[in-house]
Amino acid sequence: MSTGPSPSGELLALPLLTHRGTHSTRAREIVHGVDGRPLASLSLSPDLLISQSVLAQGRASPLAPEERAQRLLEASRRFLEDDLGGISFARHLTHVNQVSGHNAPLTEQLSRAVAAAIAEAPARADRARPNGSLRSWEEAAEGGGSGVWTRRGETLAAVLSGNAPTIQSGWLQALALGYRVAVRPSRREPFTAHRVVLALRAAGFPDTSVTCLPTTHEGASTLLRRADLGFVYGGEDVAAKYGASPTIKVGGPGRSKTLVAHDRLTPETLDSIAHSVTALSGSACVNTTAVLVEGDHERFAHDLAALLRERAADRQTTDHHLGPRVPSRSADTLIGHLERTASHARPAIPLEEIATPHPDGGVVLGPAVFTLTDPHDRLMATELPFPCVWVAPWTKADGIAPLRDSLVINAITRDADLINTLLHDPSVKNVHVNAPTVHSDGNLPHEDYTGDFLMRNKAVVSF
Repeated sequence: MSTGPSPSGELLALPLLTHRGTHSTRAREIVHGVDGRPLASLSLSPDLLISQSVLAQGRASPLAPEERAQRLLEASRRFLEDDLGGISFARHLTHVNQVSGHNAPLTEQLSRAVAAAIAEAPARADRARPNGSLRSWEEAAEGGGSGVWTRRGETLAAVLSGNAPTIQSGWLQALALGYRVAVRPSRREPFTAHRVVLALRAAGFPDTSVTCLPTTHEGASTLLRRADLGFVYGGEDVAAKYGASPTIKVGGPGRSKTLVAHDRLTPETLDSIAHSVTALSGSACVNTTAVLVEGDHERFAHDLAALLRERAADRQTTDHHLGPRVPSRSADTLIGHLERTASHARPAIPLEEIATPHPDGGVVLGPAVFTLTDPHDRLMATELPFPCVWVAPWTKADGIAPLRDSLVINAITRDADLINTLLHDPSVKNVHVNAPTVHSDGNLPHEDYTGDFLMRNKAVVSF
């Protein structure tokens, strides 16, 4: 079986990585770059194979914790240094760049962050463990006993989106905790998950420890039903379908916002918000998509638009483009959506400047800035997969109502009461104080610590 394009242009073959090794199926899907060119042939897993794999994984025993940690370190090195599936890391970056739409430097930055997530998975997972809980029953003190951190199940299904390579971080922590993981990669960007699983196997993890099973939406539902627990990522439709399940953790949507107090309208604030809008190609759930301004919001939007246009200038047709590069048809759909739904918003950047054709194919999107007159406008909850931000006025009389149901709020204010109110509102997942919404070091909880969902505490007493 070919694992990479031949000189004649043969497509890269991405087989299933099952509980019994690699397997190719007749059901396949072609992975295209944003320029429309075919890049890879992706095998799709049938439901029966999904069921068989998850069943076998549930019956398998996990490696010992120390061995898992050691092999994760080795896998991190192999991810960066080895030819895996016949593909070098440099060639892997090319493939990811061609399908993800991120610029070349960001693709490499995020892919190297994946290697860090592999190596640091045990430590990151352990940050969720309560102070009063131990890792194993052998550590439980005699007499009084202790809480012991234990898995809620044995198998985890990870149904991934293709927003960024670092979407792998959550399931890697599950692997570090002893779960056997079945990964359903994004069919738009399957390369990262495939390479991670190959690196883990090259480092000595058994095939039953982690599988890579690309499949259809129906197959993904089967995977989530068969595993003890599941991760799934998506928008409102995914949240509506799985949000009420106690065994499935839903990632997304984001709706991250920034609030600026009247005394913090400074050039430094403007620079920070511009970064929050455009970092990660503006396509992540932590990107600021709405700004509430206590003061002259029209002036602020004008200044923000000027700064973003300056940052995008002379970049959009290069390998360092600011926004994401997407297929032309996707760009037309998004611009058409804006024209239909945002007709009452005032564009601070002309709509005709939002889409820039790229010489290598596809279209680079953004930046876009719109002003609204009402902080409660429904558009304040609209997030699009490119640097697009809505700016509205805010006063203390508006309270936190316009800020609810957000993944991250950056409160650029000295108002301690407001910060406390945001912190205790259950609909606000994370609160930053004068820190960009995109800030993360890998150790901060995203939508809770991953371990909060994966683990529970049991009392263990030994006399």
